[in-house]
Amino acid sequence: MSVVLSAHDLAKAYGGRRVLDGVTLSVSPGARLGVIGENGAGKSTLLRLLAGVEEPDRGHVRRPADLGFLRQELPHPGHAAVGDVVAAALADLHRVGEQLAAAAARLADHPDDPAALATYGDLLQWAVDHDLWDADRRAELVLAGLGLAGVDRDRPVGTLSGGERCRLGLAALLIRQPRALLLDEPTNHLDDEAIAFVEAHLTRLPGAVVIASHDRTLLDTVCTDILDLDPSRRGPTRYGGGYSDYLRAKAVERRRWQEQYLAEQRRLAELRTAVRTVAAQVSHHRAPRGRDKLAYDRHGGRVQAQISRRIRDTRRRLTELERHQVRRPPQPLRFAGTLDRKSV
Repeated sequence: MSVVLSAHDLAKAYGGRRVLDGVTLSVSPGARLGVIGENGAGKSTLLRLLAGVEEPDRGHVRRPADLGFLRQELPHPGHAAVGDVVAAALADLHRVGEQLAAAAARLADHPDDPAALATYGDLLQWAVDHDLWDADRRAELVLAGLGLAGVDRDRPVGTLSGGERCRLGLAALLIRQPRALLLDEPTNHLDDEAIAFVEAHLTRLPGAVVIASHDRTLLDTVCTDILDLDPSRRGPTRYGGGYSDYLRAKAVERRRWQEQYLAEQRRLAELRTAVRTVAAQVSHHRAPRGRDKLAYDRHGGRVQAQISRRIRDTRRRLTELERHQVRRPPQPLRFAGTLDRKSV
């Protein structure tokens, strides 16, 4: 299956603070990648880099021209009507529908024309990918599912509440159904019914979807893979399955990380002790003076050379392990507050 969206070795810093470093990913049609991490881990930054809103300091992104990115604010002026936003979301679908009809007519008149066949084939595939024939009905279903069916289509966008504008922006993307869809906290401002609608709709999309979210239920219900941006032995790590699968795999990974860290610390302590011990032997076997020098050269010199080789080898192994040792695993986040019955 071909990859729709990919990134290689992305890095991004702001004011000297590195937010992302070495992020590589690929998302195929039908795959839904959840991006998780603590606040400040770079989830929103990654989506902006994938969308092309910002450029990485290192690495590159391959994205389709037909990409949708859920922004915090609608890319429409405040005086635009709600109906204008819906019409804009349907515009490409209607345009391709007209082009497809014209291409079908040309192919009927010139069935042996390779160019006509290729054009028709490309347009037909685009129409299938975007479910073109159901677009108008989909628009009504999406608006209803997001609680916007009762909003007057002539109402200016600027008069909507912040939550309504966010829902309208999400609706426009779901109506468009682009080949790649980037969503940053898509369930914010949604009630339970709207969230259930979004979850069901996203699982049916044929394109690639990347979701940055703290909504564990959404990640568990929708995602086929999870990308964890939190610190790990290998940097940003991808796990198969939903959020529950990720939690199980993460627990195993953290246990192995802790075991590796402790084993390396024990080995470092052993090597440091060995360096001190062998160094003391070098001092103990220092070269003699005067008439004992000849006997030393016959026997003691060989011992000294052997000890010197040992200390060089031990120091080399110590330096190598110090250079490549894994970091101490961070302490798992725990809720440190207290609750009483009055607060719940």
